[in-house]
Amino acid sequence: MKLGITGVYASGKGTVCSLLEELGAVSIDTDLIAREIFEPNSEALEKLVYAFGNSILNSDGTLNRAETAKIAFNDPKKLTILNDISHPLILKIVLDRTSSDEGKIFAINVPLLFETGFNVFMDKTIVVTSNLDQIIKRGLERDNFEEKEVLLRLKYQIPLNEKIKSADYVIDNSLSIEDTKRQVSELWNILNKIELR
Repeated sequence: MKLGITGVYASGKGTVCSLLEELGAVSIDTDLIAREIFEPNSEALEKLVYAFGNSILNSDGTLNRAETAKIAFNDPKKLTILNDISHPLILKIVLDRTSSDEGKIFAINVPLLFETGFNVFMDKTIVVTSNLDQIIKRGLERDNFEEKEVLLRLKYQIPLNEKIKSADYVIDNSLSIEDTKRQVSELWNILNKIELR
């Protein structure tokens, strides 16, 4: 079973994936896959450098993700180019890694699950919610962003209330970690019953 886990920036997708992994799921993080496809000398990185310029490269030839994000989130055309290069490659890798899914539950962290259409390849979708104050706080603490950078990222994502309408399940990550664990555990039991049918 492929679970597409999404939300908005810093809503707690990674936390939910980790909790599901502790319960026995196979966790796949598309952000880590994105790092793989943009390794030095890769075709994807060459295309990105052609579109964005050499300023997105570190001195060792690796991708400067912060600089790339800064350019992309301030230029809708550049963001589209980034997505057009990365999303098909990420999807292919995800589908390859989940092709033998008999008896397994894959927790797949996909920030832009609905935006990219990845949801049609999932068996179930989960939206992780949180309130705006917490999202901003996490963005500031985790990524050293300024508030305007967090809000800029949110601008390019479907609002949470819209994602919730399209989701099979919702995990509210706005309370304590214990409360999130309880919800994930309850969901795990439901998913296992579905998988055993």
